[in-house]
Amino acid sequence: MTDDHPQQSGPTPAEALAAIASSRKTVHDRVAVGGWRYDLTYAAIMAVMVGGQAFDNPWNVTASSLGVLALVVLFQHEARRTGLRITGVSPRHARWVAIAIGLAAAAIIVGVTIVRRQSPETDVAVVAALAGAAAFVAALVGSRIWRRVYRAEMGAKT
Repeated sequence: MTDDHPQQSGPTPAEALAAIASSRKTVHDRVAVGGWRYDLTYAAIMAVMVGGQAFDNPWNVTASSLGVLALVVLFQHEARRTGLRITGVSPRHARWVAIAIGLAAAAIIVGVTIVRRQSPETDVAVVAALAGAAAFVAALVGSRIWRRVYRAEMGAKT
């Protein structure tokens, strides 16, 4: 009796796993370079977005809108530089770092709102500068932690 099913000529399971490991290492290596420039730019954008919430309309909306636009430009630039479109929400542990950065920004914005309502005599520029500085630090530290966690997760499986 003959076998009517042709033999598959694809890679063996070991070769497929080796290819996956090689791809993960390539991603790990691409994310390893140029990190400080990205992280500082990201932190500056977050500082403007969050600090801008201390101002009244239309300046708070303008800060948010320009910040989102700047984040899109930064994302596109980084995608062209690395050849990867990394959203920040995977792998699993890096996702939680990204969520923590967002929660920190939200907490600072809530703090700005509370200060503006309870102490309207406080200079808006001071509130904006303090909120922006706090957001810059939170975003920079968070981005560095995210990068370290992401690289560890990508490198751990190679």
